[in-house]
Amino acid sequence: MSYDFEVDKIIEEIRKRSAKKVLLQFPEGIKPFSIGLLERLRETAKDIEFVISSDASWGACDVAEDEARTLGVDLIIHFGHTPYTWYYPKFPTLFIELKSKLNVEEEQIEKLIQYINEKYNPRTVSLSSTIQHSHLLPKIKEKMQSQFNVIIGKPSSPFMHDGQILGCDYKAVVNSSADVYVNVSGGVFHALGVGLTTRKPIVKLDPYTSKNEDLTDEVYRILKIRYGKIMKALDSRNWAIIQGVKTGQNRPLMVKYLQKKLEEKGYKVFIITNRSLNVDALRNIDNPEIDSFIVTSCPRLPIDDLFEYEKPVLTPGEAKMIIFSKLDEYIFPW
Repeated sequence: MSYDFEVDKIIEEIRKRSAKKVLLQFPEGIKPFSIGLLERLRETAKDIEFVISSDASWGACDVAEDEARTLGVDLIIHFGHTPYTWYYPKFPTLFIELKSKLNVEEEQIEKLIQYINEKYNPRTVSLSSTIQHSHLLPKIKEKMQSQFNVIIGKPSSPFMHDGQILGCDYKAVVNSSADVYVNVSGGVFHALGVGLTTRKPIVKLDPYTSKNEDLTDEVYRILKIRYGKIMKALDSRNWAIIQGVKTGQNRPLMVKYLQKKLEEKGYKVFIITNRSLNVDALRNIDNPEIDSFIVTSCPRLPIDDLFEYEKPVLTPGEAKMIIFSKLDEYIFPW
């Protein structure tokens, strides 16, 4: 396995908590490892009943508390995340970070230095990563700091590591006035979030492909789409606010705040609850009385999953831009 599943720690915690039935919850992309891990756990803990959750898990905001209660388990093992800044599960939960065993070769770092020097000639570079690669940041900083002033920012939570960002939390980069941002991650999801937050050049260093990718143009393409949605929503009179009902995604204060501000402008507001929002769920509730939607459960849903919907589907930050008539600075994520 290319990740550290910390099997010894899991067994130790199960024994310490006297758990007899355990629910294993994995993020998307890691689920294929679940059966192999289950077999390893059974070898050591033959007296423990393990159950694998196949429901989608999108972050530490999405811990399977309801599922655990339904199944009557004693403990949730939640893989791939650190505890969430604004929510900690009430159900007994052990977080396993899943640190990647992949390394970053010096050649890849040297190519990164050469590229950003030639393309942007920055004085200050900000480094960030997902939790899986946060342990690589000091090494990368050491190699880069001979060329640049390198910043690894502080996260929003004491549970998180320096430089660690989430799909909805970029505190580790927002306070750094860098010229270029480098994000260590696979895929483009997290790096795009850094770019949308900072509106500065963003280059992804990918440990899985051993390649570097400049996503700056892609960020600007997405921003054009988002501003198109915002401009279309300016004429909206009837708004639907989607309130997430997953425990870690339920933000009633934000819903009430947006409702109050919209109604003060004379708009009609509908509150709609949802657990797993997608195009089909949105289309099933949509009707001519609704002009635009605001999603309060996860700010990445409007940008990544619902951007092609025929009506504007906005993040809370985008809704605030309209409410306060301030379109000059894009607000992301909240």
